[in-house]
Amino acid sequence: MLVYHPAFDLYSCVFRMLRLITFMKQEYVELDRLRIWDFYMTFPNEASKITFPQDLIELKRVFKQRKQKDINPYENLIDPRKIIERMKPYQIYALKSIASYGFIDSDDFSKNIIRRTDKEIPKEILEKFEQTNDVEMNILKLVVGFSELPLFGKTGLKYRTGLIDFKYDPN
Repeated sequence: MLVYHPAFDLYSCVFRMLRLITFMKQEYVELDRLRIWDFYMTFPNEASKITFPQDLIELKRVFKQRKQKDINPYENLIDPRKIIERMKPYQIYALKSIASYGFIDSDDFSKNIIRRTDKEIPKEILEKFEQTNDVEMNILKLVVGFSELPLFGKTGLKYRTGLIDFKYDPN
């Protein structure tokens, strides 16, 4: 049986990663943070399970109030941590592809830092980025809201999402 899902499609991952990199406001982002953002772009239903900080409680309500008819029951994940680990090779190869085209700095990428370069993204792709539905727009708002959150520690993004192990992180 052949089953397709965009989480395991390299071209879809390149599109999502490039979209996230284009949308982010900071100068650079950590690889794990970008991987987490990509996970939620792929599985927006899972965003309701995040432990939100108090200042982003309004954003949490957006995800909690999604109508049941809008939620695909086949998108409910039994083990999100396994899924994000299965997505990792696709995410890494997508970023390598983006770096090969010069949209991100390849030297920083080798240090697990994603830094956007000055190279212009083609207009056709930017137009595709603007075609978003409400769910995607809410995930992009989540990206902006969580960009100031530390990645490590008990208040960090890894801990709040529970997707990537944080036990041995430096903080």
